Amino acid sequence: MIKQLLGVALVLSSFTSAAVTDIGLGTLKGVKVYDFANDKTIRLYFGSDVQYELVGCNKTATITYSKHSADKMDHFLSLALSAYMSGKKVRLTSASDDCEVSLISLQETRF
Repeated sequence: MIKQLLGVALVLSSFTSAAVTDIGLGTLKGVKVYDFANDKTIRLYFGSDVQYELVGCNKTATITYSKHSADKMDHFLSLALSAYMSGKKVRLTSASDDCEVSLISLQETRF
Protein backbone atom coordinates (compact mmCIF):
# COMPACT_ATOMS: atom_id res chain seq x y z
CA MET A 1 0.00 0.00 0.00
CA ILE A 2 2.76 2.46 0.91
CA LYS A 3 4.67 1.60 -2.27
CA GLN A 4 1.55 2.31 -4.33
CA LEU A 5 1.04 5.69 -2.64
CA LEU A 6 4.68 6.61 -3.19
CA GLY A 7 4.38 5.62 -6.84
CA VAL A 8 1.29 7.79 -7.32
CA ALA A 9 3.00 10.72 -5.57
CA LEU A 10 6.05 10.35 -7.80
CA VAL A 11 3.94 10.32 -10.97
CA LEU A 12 1.92 13.36 -9.87
CA SER A 13 5.02 15.33 -8.91
CA SER A 14 6.54 14.69 -12.33
CA PHE A 15 3.45 16.15 -13.99
CA THR A 16 3.36 19.24 -11.80
CA SER A 17 7.06 20.00 -12.29
CA ALA A 18 6.66 20.00 -16.07
CA ALA A 19 4.37 23.04 -16.13
CA VAL A 20 4.25 25.02 -19.32
CA THR A 21 4.57 28.82 -19.07
CA ASP A 22 3.46 31.29 -21.73
CA ILE A 23 6.23 33.45 -23.17
CA GLY A 24 3.64 35.33 -25.19
CA LEU A 25 0.88 35.31 -27.80
CA GLY A 26 0.95 37.82 -30.66
CA THR A 27 2.42 38.68 -34.03
CA LEU A 28 6.14 38.56 -34.65
CA LYS A 29 7.92 41.74 -35.72
CA GLY A 30 11.27 40.01 -36.21
CA VAL A 31 13.05 36.66 -36.55
CA LYS A 32 16.83 36.66 -36.14
CA VAL A 33 19.21 33.72 -36.56
CA TYR A 34 22.47 34.19 -34.65
CA ASP A 35 25.62 32.21 -35.49
CA PHE A 36 28.36 33.97 -33.54
CA ALA A 37 31.09 32.08 -31.68
CA ASN A 38 29.38 32.77 -28.34
CA ASP A 39 25.74 32.97 -29.48
CA LYS A 40 24.07 30.27 -31.57
CA THR A 41 20.39 31.04 -31.16
CA ILE A 42 17.23 32.05 -32.95
CA ARG A 43 15.41 34.99 -31.39
CA LEU A 44 11.77 35.77 -31.99
CA TYR A 45 10.57 39.31 -31.34
CA PHE A 46 6.91 40.03 -30.57
CA GLY A 47 5.13 43.12 -31.80
CA SER A 48 3.26 45.52 -29.51
CA ASP A 49 0.13 43.32 -29.62
CA VAL A 50 1.73 40.62 -27.41
CA GLN A 51 -0.49 39.14 -24.68
CA TYR A 52 0.36 36.84 -21.75
CA GLU A 53 3.93 38.09 -21.85
CA LEU A 54 6.38 36.40 -19.49
CA VAL A 55 7.95 39.00 -17.23
CA GLY A 56 11.63 39.48 -18.00
CA CYS A 57 11.53 38.31 -21.61
CA ASN A 58 10.99 41.84 -23.00
CA LYS A 59 8.88 40.61 -25.94
CA THR A 60 11.73 38.28 -26.99
CA ALA A 61 11.88 34.48 -27.05
CA THR A 62 15.03 32.43 -27.56
CA ILE A 63 15.61 29.08 -29.22
CA THR A 64 19.09 27.80 -28.36
CA TYR A 65 20.71 25.36 -30.80
CA SER A 66 22.45 23.35 -28.07
CA LYS A 67 19.12 22.68 -26.30
CA HIS A 68 17.26 21.19 -29.28
CA SER A 69 17.84 18.70 -32.09
CA ALA A 70 18.55 19.96 -35.61
CA ASP A 71 15.13 18.73 -36.77
CA LYS A 72 13.37 20.58 -33.95
CA MET A 73 15.30 23.77 -34.76
CA ASP A 74 14.11 23.49 -38.38
CA HIS A 75 10.51 23.01 -37.20
CA PHE A 76 10.68 25.99 -34.84
CA LEU A 77 12.19 28.25 -37.50
CA SER A 78 9.71 27.11 -40.15
CA LEU A 79 6.70 27.89 -37.96
CA ALA A 80 8.18 31.20 -36.83
CA LEU A 81 8.82 32.31 -40.41
CA SER A 82 5.31 31.20 -41.44
CA ALA A 83 3.81 33.30 -38.66
CA TYR A 84 6.03 36.28 -39.46
CA MET A 85 5.35 36.21 -43.21
CA SER A 86 1.59 35.73 -42.83
CA GLY A 87 1.13 38.22 -40.01
CA LYS A 88 -0.69 35.55 -38.00
CA LYS A 89 -0.38 35.28 -34.24
CA VAL A 90 2.00 32.80 -32.70
CA ARG A 91 1.96 31.39 -29.17
CA LEU A 92 5.32 30.64 -27.61
CA THR A 93 5.59 28.62 -24.42
CA SER A 94 8.43 27.42 -22.22
CA ALA A 95 8.75 24.24 -20.17
CA SER A 96 11.48 25.80 -18.05
CA ASP A 97 9.75 29.03 -16.95
CA ASP A 98 12.19 31.23 -18.87
CA CYS A 99 12.39 32.75 -22.36
CA GLU A 100 13.56 29.47 -24.00
CA VAL A 101 10.94 28.16 -26.45
CA SER A 102 9.65 24.63 -25.89
CA LEU A 103 6.44 24.95 -27.92
CA ILE A 104 5.47 27.15 -30.83
CA SER A 105 1.99 27.21 -32.31
CA LEU A 106 0.05 29.29 -34.80
CA GLN A 107 -3.19 30.32 -33.11
CA GLU A 108 -5.34 33.41 -32.84
CA THR A 109 -6.44 32.93 -29.22
CA ARG A 110 -5.07 31.24 -26.13
CA PHE A 111 -6.41 27.73 -25.63
